[in-house]
Amino acid sequence: MFHKITRHESCGKMSGNTDEVKAMNNEIEEVREGEGASDDRIAGGVGDVTAQTLSIHMGRARDVRSESVEITQGAARSVEGTNVTLRQAGAQSVQADNLVIRQGGALRAQADHMELSQGGIALAQAQATNLTASRVGVALSGGDVNIDQSAARVVLARGDVTMDQSGAGALVARNVKAKNCGTLLLLASRVEGEVNAAFGPRESAIFGAMVGAVAGLVLLLARLIARRR
Repeated sequence: MFHKITRHESCGKMSGNTDEVKAMNNEIEEVREGEGASDDRIAGGVGDVTAQTLSIHMGRARDVRSESVEITQGAARSVEGTNVTLRQAGAQSVQADNLVIRQGGALRAQADHMELSQGGIALAQAQATNLTASRVGVALSGGDVNIDQSAARVVLARGDVTMDQSGAGALVARNVKAKNCGTLLLLASRVEGEVNAAFGPRESAIFGAMVGAVAGLVLLLARLIARRR
């Protein structure tokens, strides 16, 4: 089943700002293919939505569950799916196998593979992460991280980190390959390229232990919040 949510009336020019997207108060039209056209209009948005394939355009939803989700210039409280794409859209929490965010954002995002372009995430958890012209608060990765013209406060990766014209407050990884990058703290087994670190190896080791402890607490709190929901 294909499930589509879209704003019924035309609108003016919209920006990619997440706060503006969340503030939308639009009328939406719900269409289910295979069940005939539906003209039901609901002011402001819909509640919980479950479908195999879901597309939201200039609309809002509360909790979304679908194998494939695409939200354009819209917003949702939580999104859960196999393949999730947010374009100029925002969500409080996102959980997916493959997550793509372009000019959008999320407070908390968890995925196997995460691609963020011109967007922002407060807490990002992934096995593989690609950041392009984006900002992340805390990035936790079980694998490799690619950071291109982006900034992150904390990056903790079990794999390798590749950076180009980017910055990080604290960076902990197995190996780091960088070009024209800067960080306050750098802790890695091997560093290749140009990285300007404010702290030396000894200070980095001490501070890195502190950052690891804080990141562990953040991850624990995120899991507790997820269980309560």
